[in-house]
Amino acid sequence: MSKKQANLVCLIVAAIWGGGFIATDAALQTFDPFTVLMIRFIGASLVSIVVCLCSHVKVSKQALFRGSISGVLMYLAFAFQTFGLAMTNTGQNAFLTAVNVVLVPYIVWLLWKKKPSKRQLGASVICLVGIACLSLSKGYFQFSFGDCLSLICALFFACHIISLEYATENSNSIAINAVQMSVAALLSIPFALSLETIPQNISMHAYMSCGYMIVVATFLAFQLQTLAQKYTDASSASVLLCTESLFANVFGFVLLHEAKSPIMILGGLLIFFSVILTEYSGQFVLSKA
Repeated sequence: MSKKQANLVCLIVAAIWGGGFIATDAALQTFDPFTVLMIRFIGASLVSIVVCLCSHVKVSKQALFRGSISGVLMYLAFAFQTFGLAMTNTGQNAFLTAVNVVLVPYIVWLLWKKKPSKRQLGASVICLVGIACLSLSKGYFQFSFGDCLSLICALFFACHIISLEYATENSNSIAINAVQMSVAALLSIPFALSLETIPQNISMHAYMSCGYMIVVATFLAFQLQTLAQKYTDASSASVLLCTESLFANVFGFVLLHEAKSPIMILGGLLIFFSVILTEYSGQFVLSKA
C-alpha cells in the first residue's frame, strides 16, 4: 500500500466515523454513555478476535505489548470525551477533541525528533480553524472544567494515533487491532457496571444502531486506521481522521436535513483544503484514476 492509498483509507475511516454519529446518537437514546462504550468495545473486541482466529494471525509478545498501549490510550480518550461532554456543550467538546490534529506533530517531534514540515503544520492549523467554524457556529466559547477534560481527551487521542504508528511498525495490523479492542473492552466494564444500569426494554432500532456502531464504526474503522498507519505518518493521519466532523455535517445535511450556515460551509471548505495540503506536496498533478 502506498502512502496516498493509506491517506485515502484514513479519509474512509473519517467518513465512517462521521456517519457513526447518527448510530451512536440513536444508541444513546436507549443506553447511558459508558454503557454505550462498553457495548461498542466488547462487541468490537469479539469481532476482532474472530477475524484474528479466522485469519490464523498469531499475536506476538510485541503486538500484545504495543497493542495494549494503544488500547489503554484509546479507552482513556473516549472516557475523557464522555466525561467532558457531560459538562460542556457538544460543539465545544467536538472542537477541543479535534485539537489533537495540532498536538500530533509536536508530540512526534518531542518523542522521535521528527520535525514536522511547514505543510503539515499549516494543514493542521487550517483543519482546526475549519472544525471551529463547524463546531462553534451556533454559540460562544467559554472555558470550563468540562472543556479541560475535553482537552485531556484530545491529548489521549493524539497519543493513540502516534501509538498506532509505533505499534504497527513490525506487527500485523489485525493482531494489533484485536489486542487494543480487547484492552479497551476490559477497561470499559467497571465504569459502565458501577455507574450505570442496563435498561430492560431495548428496541430493535437500538439493536441495529449498536450493530452498526460495533461492526462498522468501531471494528472496521479502527482496523482500517491500524492498517493505514503502517504506511502513512501520524501527522498526516491526524489531519485526515479529523475530517470526521466534516463528514458528520454532510451526513446530517443529506440524511437528517439539518440546516447549515455560511460559517459552517466555510469550515467545511477549510477542512477540505487542509486535506489537499496533507495529500499533495509540491505541484498539483491531475491524473486519471
